[in-house]
Amino acid sequence: IFEKYTNFMRKHAFLIITILLSIQVYSQSEGDNIEKKSVKDVPFVLIENPPTYPGCTGNKLEKKRCLNNEIRRIFARNFNSKLANNLDLTPGKYRFKIAFRINKSGYSEALKIGAPHPDIVNEIKRIISLIPKMKPATQRGAFVDVKYFFPLSYVVQ
Repeated sequence: IFEKYTNFMRKHAFLIITILLSIQVYSQSEGDNIEKKSVKDVPFVLIENPPTYPGCTGNKLEKKRCLNNEIRRIFARNFNSKLANNLDLTPGKYRFKIAFRINKSGYSEALKIGAPHPDIVNEIKRIISLIPKMKPATQRGAFVDVKYFFPLSYVVQ
């Protein structure tokens, strides 16, 4: 039984980790410029209308959950899981720190990626570029940038 369990875990490690991945979404405020009537980088927890992923509907909380699930799915489906294993990294669990922004136009931009190898950083940037255009977030009637941060765990064998 233990051998079957171990084989299952090896074959499906990335999928399991991705499913268990918890996305922590946040944004930092750079302040409001009331004279120009523009708002930048409103904290995600305070956003009046979050970015809307294509096909997501419902209230604010439902849209946030849908967005998080779709981003998680994009990473799970598109991350080249063989890449990390082929980079001569020491076996073990790695945690990649990913920060990106959905800008006022609804497009995703990579901001900061913490990974143990430049090829992994490039792979994560590639995946961020696959995120489709969304309806941008608004705060007090103005479009705003929203920053996302989430950890992605991966086991190198």
